[in-house]
Amino acid sequence: MAATQKHEKVVDALVKDIFLGKLKPDTKLPTEKQLSEEMRVDRTSLRMGLKQLESMKVLSIRQGDGIYVNDYLKNAGLDFLGLTFQKLEEDTNNLAVNPYLLDEIWEFWIMFWPPVLELAVKRASTRDIKSLAELIARQEECISSMDRKTMAELLISIQDKTAEIVNNTLVLLLFNSCRPLRKKIIEMLFDSMDETDLHGVVEIEKFFLQKVINGVEVEIAEALNALRQRYEAYRQRMRELMSGSLTARQS
Repeated sequence: MAATQKHEKVVDALVKDIFLGKLKPDTKLPTEKQLSEEMRVDRTSLRMGLKQLESMKVLSIRQGDGIYVNDYLKNAGLDFLGLTFQKLEEDTNNLAVNPYLLDEIWEFWIMFWPPVLELAVKRASTRDIKSLAELIARQEECISSMDRKTMAELLISIQDKTAEIVNNTLVLLLFNSCRPLRKKIIEMLFDSMDETDLHGVVEIEKFFLQKVINGVEVEIAEALNALRQRYEAYRQRMRELMSGSLTARQS
């Protein structure tokens, strides 16, 4: 295994444990010698991985004292967020069994998505609106065949197109960082839906887009509120799904 791959092995293991709370803030990690043996990597690769996490401000390497876990909520940035989401996408078991993380993702999306849509409305060209309408039409075509996977992919495309319309660097970076988890939670949601539910997803999108085309600010605000309420309902649905899944595993 190349040194870079070994270094990534160190990063992968620690990133997931830190993000999922298995390694709490202020936890002192084992010595380099112990970590090297536990992870079965050489000391050089270990140090490369530790240095990367230190640069992301999730670890503090204190000479003569040891290696400590920082509170990533107070210190880390987009680089840590993007890396974490990438690793969770590769290991979906960690995501699927963490209902609290899923619920926080929904909460974030409900806070973040409507203002992004509102800004996109102000900046969208006729061509942009046409592109979104075409994506929604393609979603609708998938309902009769119950092609949930393609519908989920198209919803991600709709979201990404919206971010592209906004054309704000931070919005684009956030969308890029959370794409893997957006994809995962949308797939989980669509998998729980019947044909009527899937029609409901498309209808709220068409309803909102029609209000945008009409261009009446009051109607657009009402449509945004309706969309926010729909996402709140999706969040509640996911809570119920996860609660049922946890109950089944415990019984």
